[in-house]
Amino acid sequence: MPRRKPDIAPEALGELNRSLDAAGVGNTSKIYPGTVHGFTMSDTDALAPAALRRHWDRPLPLLARTLANG
Repeated sequence: MPRRKPDIAPEALGELNRSLDAAGVGNTSKIYPGTVHGFTMSDTDALAPAALRRHWDRPLPLLARTLANG
């Protein structure tokens, strides 16, 4: 399979993160190697089940903490 160009250039992601940090916006950026845009959508060819599981390992605990502190 040919190597795909990233969905966002590293420079653009860096600029986004710096802008969010400068604005005081808490954020986390995560690149899941071997995936393409839409990898969490089960009705597309982009679905990557292993990356999808890793993806949900991050926001679900955050959601649980937020709801508990509600």
